[in-house]
Amino acid sequence: MNASTETYFVYEGLPLQATFYPASAAPPKPLTLLYLHGGGLVFGDRNDLPDTYKKMLSDAGYSLLTIDYPLAPEAQLPEITRCLQQALIWFSEEGKNLFNLGSKDYVLFGRSAGAYLAFLLAARSADPHLKGLASFYGYYSLDESSFHQPSTYYNTFPKVPAAYLKQLIQKQPLAVGAVTERFPLYLHARQTGKWVPQFLKDKSKIAAFNLTVAELQSLPPVFLTASTADQDVPYKFTQQAAQLIPQTVLHPVLGMPHDFDADLTKPAGRRTYQQFIHWLDGLYDK
Repeated sequence: MNASTETYFVYEGLPLQATFYPASAAPPKPLTLLYLHGGGLVFGDRNDLPDTYKKMLSDAGYSLLTIDYPLAPEAQLPEITRCLQQALIWFSEEGKNLFNLGSKDYVLFGRSAGAYLAFLLAARSADPHLKGLASFYGYYSLDESSFHQPSTYYNTFPKVPAAYLKQLIQKQPLAVGAVTERFPLYLHARQTGKWVPQFLKDKSKIAAFNLTVAELQSLPPVFLTASTADQDVPYKFTQQAAQLIPQTVLHPVLGMPHDFDADLTKPAGRRTYQQFIHWLDGLYDK
């Protein structure tokens, strides 16, 4: 795919970048998908979306913009969200001309922690060009008991020694963290019930990073998908969101892991992206 990469902001000396994948179908739909990756806020990178899905979206006429954000614990959640707000400002001011777009309209699209960040951005945005939100196995609140307790599931993995973590944390912020290198940070945090303090040390700030019922009810149209057997983020988040958000499409996946679309040998991922595209087409038709 003919991708191009631009720097949208510099955070403490770290260039934060966005990569644009143009639609291959002509004419392209007047909606750009702004993608935020997952990784528990501590690992991952903007280009983790499998090429299979990028091609499906491109062939359907949708351009994709994948966006960096600084990772925790080197950066904290307030800084992460401020950087992403800069990304939205940059896209609004420069995206149309920079990428030769027919419209400034966009949909926020996130997976896991990226979906959480998309929820935060959408809830605090008054931008009329924000036309929708897509949450793939995401969440919208940190007040979930399992986020603050040792995880039964993650404690089936070998224990990560606390001393090992010190060598993983960098002195400078970073926006790309390979899962092979950074996953132990997340694993240890979930094993000990200390995940949230990795990215939000001040407990008194947690409420400011939860969506209220009123904020959920004020969201634009939302596409929701998650596995009923999600071992990482309770499926109830997706169920509750579907009940509280006025305009939702819910696509449940039965009995698969948290990031069910990572397994390209199974049909669930492709089927979900087909439903996602159908939902996007409905936004465009409106």
